[in-house]
Amino acid sequence: MIRTAGAVLAGARAALAAPRWIEGPRLTELLRPPARSRAETRVPRGATGSAMRLLRLLARVPGRRWRNTCLYRSVAECLVLRRYGIPAIVKIGVKSGEGDIEAHAWVVRADRERQDSGDGHEPLVLRA
Repeated sequence: MIRTAGAVLAGARAALAAPRWIEGPRLTELLRPPARSRAETRVPRGATGSAMRLLRLLARVPGRRWRNTCLYRSVAECLVLRRYGIPAIVKIGVKSGEGDIEAHAWVVRADRERQDSGDGHEPLVLRA
């Protein structure tokens, strides 16, 4: 049970920290591989899931800084993975067409091939 509590705490810390990473100059740190790597440990079950659940809840609070978007989810996931020594980076893709700009963010782990769950969320679309 302590392991689960630690996982929930790690996920909550990442979700709460996401706006500071996105709004400040530190976002570029997550776009590059970590400068130093520590020994990898297994990410406890539920750590990234608890971050995603908390982000969904925080996004519902009016006037708050959190959003339930692919960028916020990717930053939180990357923070959790790096917390456990997994080298991970946030990737951001942008495409334009017919006046719209679409952007999507996802996490790439060094220990796995590219994975983007897509998790049913639409990319951000900006209208010109």
